[in-house]
Amino acid sequence: MEMTPTIMEQNPSTAPEAWQHRLARVVSTLQVQVDDVIRWTNIHMVDFNFYLFFKYMLASLVLYWTACVGFGWVTMVAMWCVLADGRRKRLNYRLELAYADTNTLKDLWLRAERQMPAWVTFPDMERVEWLNKIIRQLWPYAGHYVQDLCKFSIEPSMRTALEEYKLYAFKFEKIILGDTPPRFSGVKVYDDTSRHEIIMDMDFAYAGDCKFEVSVSKFKMGIKDLQITGRMRVVMKPLVRQIPLVGGLQVFFLNNPDVDFNLIGLADVFDMPGLSDILRSIVIEQIAHMMVLPNRYPIQLVEDINTAELKCPTPAGVLRINVIEAHNLMKKDIGIMGMGKSDPYCILRLGAQKFQTKTINNTINPKWDFFCEALANVIRRQHVTIECWDYDYSPLKSYENDDFLGRANLDVHDIWKSGEVDMWVPLSDATSGRLHIRAAWLDLHDSSASLELQLEEIRALQATTKNPLHSAVLLVWVDSAKKLNPSHKNIPDPFVRLHVGNLQQETTVRQRTNDPVFEEGFTFLVRNPRTQELKIEVIDHKTSQVQGKIELDLNVLLKERNLDVKNEEYPLSGASGGLAALKLNITLRILKTALKKDDGDGGPKEKGEAEIDSSTPAAISEPPPSTFPSAVPEPPLASVPPTEIPSNPVPAADPEKKSAPIKEEVSLAEKSEGPGVVAVADVPVKPESTVNEPAVVESIEEVMSSAASPLMQMGPSATPGDDTDLRQRTNAAGIHGLGRIELTVKFGPRSNLVIVIHQITNLPVEDDGELPDPYVKLYLLPDRSKDSKRKTDVIKDSCNPKYDERFEYSIPSNELTRRTLEVNVVNKKGLLFLQRSPKMGQVHLDCGLLDSNKVTQWYDIAPAMDEDDE
Repeated sequence: MEMTPTIMEQNPSTAPEAWQHRLARVVSTLQVQVDDVIRWTNIHMVDFNFYLFFKYMLASLVLYWTACVGFGWVTMVAMWCVLADGRRKRLNYRLELAYADTNTLKDLWLRAERQMPAWVTFPDMERVEWLNKIIRQLWPYAGHYVQDLCKFSIEPSMRTALEEYKLYAFKFEKIILGDTPPRFSGVKVYDDTSRHEIIMDMDFAYAGDCKFEVSVSKFKMGIKDLQITGRMRVVMKPLVRQIPLVGGLQVFFLNNPDVDFNLIGLADVFDMPGLSDILRSIVIEQIAHMMVLPNRYPIQLVEDINTAELKCPTPAGVLRINVIEAHNLMKKDIGIMGMGKSDPYCILRLGAQKFQTKTINNTINPKWDFFCEALANVIRRQHVTIECWDYDYSPLKSYENDDFLGRANLDVHDIWKSGEVDMWVPLSDATSGRLHIRAAWLDLHDSSASLELQLEEIRALQATTKNPLHSAVLLVWVDSAKKLNPSHKNIPDPFVRLHVGNLQQETTVRQRTNDPVFEEGFTFLVRNPRTQELKIEVIDHKTSQVQGKIELDLNVLLKERNLDVKNEEYPLSGASGGLAALKLNITLRILKTALKKDDGDGGPKEKGEAEIDSSTPAAISEPPPSTFPSAVPEPPLASVPPTEIPSNPVPAADPEKKSAPIKEEVSLAEKSEGPGVVAVADVPVKPESTVNEPAVVESIEEVMSSAASPLMQMGPSATPGDDTDLRQRTNAAGIHGLGRIELTVKFGPRSNLVIVIHQITNLPVEDDGELPDPYVKLYLLPDRSKDSKRKTDVIKDSCNPKYDERFEYSIPSNELTRRTLEVNVVNKKGLLFLQRSPKMGQVHLDCGLLDSNKVTQWYDIAPAMDEDDE
């Protein structure tokens, strides 16, 4: 095919002339258009006033910007009024709730069911109107004590906290308590504690008419309408044999209380979102520093008691928490076309202890692998709160710009009882999202033998995280010092500063004394006591000069009996005169991981013991996994307490073949219960029975799991000759052959129904031999709406799936008797409508019949009776 030659190829000399002609035509056209514009302007705009044009244009711009700014101020004022009105309504409602009686309680119940007093929500909390009447009579006489408390305890700590924000010279100018006393809306006294102490939980509420006037940096401001609500614990210990029979009191909040107030004076300008949050956080931190665990407010009533145990008791243990990851968090950073994500981080709180993960940018599925360790001083009624936030930049370095992504709670008692938990926890107060959390309980031991084991465990964990982990707890009791500066006229204002690694703590300042008495205790987490040391300095607060110091190698404590030193006087090096000494009590406790499980009465029981006590129903709560390699494992045997087994459960026709109780030792490895564990149980055994024919018993577990589901068709009762039915009742696949499911169902202290799906065993395979893809779906009947549905993840190709996922329903306690929990096991095999048999079975639990002593149980899966849309 031949190509047509271009103009330049045909005649190269004529090409420049053609372009010149084209350019001339374009220029002439533009010139004509410009002439037309000039001609139109000369005809129509002869009288145009450019000065007036620019004047009116400038006035219009000024008016426009004024309107915009004015509208912005109007909008800000309107928003402030709305927020202030909402806060005022919350304050008034809390005030009404705190002082509600039986006459007004019904109206308040209709307004908000979830905020009722504890004596209404929980039957174990009692009303104490007699105590409130006594406090009302004593309140006018409490003014002097509260003034001293504010002046000498709260004022110094507030002054130090405000100095970080460049606000100096904080001082209380006027303190007016008002006429409204605090109130206790519910009290619970525990009856299963040590005989040397009394533990009492009290729901504290103060919504009074007090007024505080303070001055900061020469500016005067005030606080009024102060409200504090929270659960307070009072521990009376030790009990003594002299009046008043109680040696001392420990008063503290289990978790941070809810605090709210209104600002007056100059501070009213700062009562807006952002700045007001900073002020409230400072107030909450000071309350936490004084009397939120692990801090306590001790009151000594008798002289001759162990002051160290009263003011600084040994912790119950340590919680090692691992926040691994999150999934499907809410999208708060909206990007192009609504496809934004979030910058999530987590804040963990246990009492006054606070930890924060790093921020992962631009994701809704972050992976932190964050470790932290918190001191657990009490076990009952305390929980770990984990809040997830979306980070947004703030010039004030506060959290007012961050978006809330949800909250999760872990019960300390559940972790202590289980030893270790590993589960996905859904986020409450959020439309989506869940957290993967692992938590372990560490006991305190007074033997150095377990130190190497804990160090090996820490080395294994440190391979995946950079967060420091600890192997021991150090408790230091600073009793007193003497002869600090006897030869000088300048008497110091001493305080003690303690260092362990990067941690630093200080005592309060004692005014003008050479022989100060401190009587304060401190607790440190130690990474490795073989390599770390304790440094102590006695410092003069006026001059900041060191009066003396002590350096103690912690390796020395490992050689002491019980790893402690009591009432030892250590000389202070570098002290004036060389006679100064500091009296200390030092105790070292080694951390030890203990795997525990419920033994039926709420106490711990370590796993891996040589013998499992068959007198407790602990074995009933969890069937051991099978070691068979087949798709459907062999059924595990049920452990049965001897108290539930009659001495002659099955009467025999021949008197010589009568059953007799025989104590036999059975290797659990032979029963598919795991190698290396031996159980000893008093079980009546027939002389003619073999290993393949288990003893004929009816366990508590079978009765409970059968009674839990009203849809289960119970077979006929056992008869001496019906061996087939007895074998079926002891089958690990359940009485219907559809498998068994392990659930934890309990009603929590925050008016929430907590369900944990642990695992399922022995699900049947498909008709063609394929393994199912099971997941668990929950409904809280009679509600079958989307809000009532909860779902676990799908486990692919498994007849024995493990989930360990936790779900919650917010529900008042009075509605439990009208609710039924439906647990559906669903097969996700196939695609959409091609699924073969969606629902494999279900379990129904009557929420009104929940047993608080047996929250974790196994239930037989029954055939599905209804088919809802998947």
